Amino acid sequence: MKNNPYIQIIQTDTHILQDTTKIYSNAWNWSSFFDNQNEIYLEIWTGLWNFFSLEASENQDKNFIWMEIKYKRLFKTAEKSRNLWVKNFVVLKDFGQNIDKIFAKNEISRTYVFFPDPWDNKDRQKKHKLLQKDFLIKLYNITKVWWKFCFKTDHLNYFREVLEIIKELNLWKIDFLSYDYEKESEIFNKQKLTEFESMFREDKLKINYCEFVK
Repeated sequence: MKNNPYIQIIQTDTHILQDTTKIYSNAWNWSSFFDNQNEIYLEIWTGLWNFFSLEASENQDKNFIWMEIKYKRLFKTAEKSRNLWVKNFVVLKDFGQNIDKIFAKNEISRTYVFFPDPWDNKDRQKKHKLLQKDFLIKLYNITKVWWKFCFKTDHLNYFREVLEIIKELNLWKIDFLSYDYEKESEIFNKQKLTEFESMFREDKLKINYCEFVK
């Protein structure tokens, strides 16, 4: 970690917040941070920064927040977004499990969680899964009424687990569901594939996709 060049690089990047004190000081007040009343879109884990940077570049009337913990991804996400002339965005170095410390009730309009690690190799790893009951309740609380949470994964068992939790909680409503996302011509966009999804396509793995509405 000490030899990671990105640790130093991101220190002066104004689009990256890594001090949790500064991150949490904006809790419940992101409209003031962006100095506008635009809808706020959130992505938890930036992957290899392709999808959301393009999404942000095509929706300049929205505010975009990325959450990531890896230094290189923090920098690359900010860099690519600037290269695409995205203006209203910030990248946060923090864990997705902390969303209740970062956002207010009904503050987020749309959240993307694409290809989170399923953590299913060992029982002791399962506690690291992001999409568990506690997180989904937190996410529900910070999401605006009638707005969405979008989930995509190649891991069928994880997908089914999340659907079972959603059913048990009886909070979110399923607005769209597919066990083969690429066949959904009305929403599938080849240009906005995540880098992980591009790799899965080469292996001919089916992608599971769901949109949940509050």
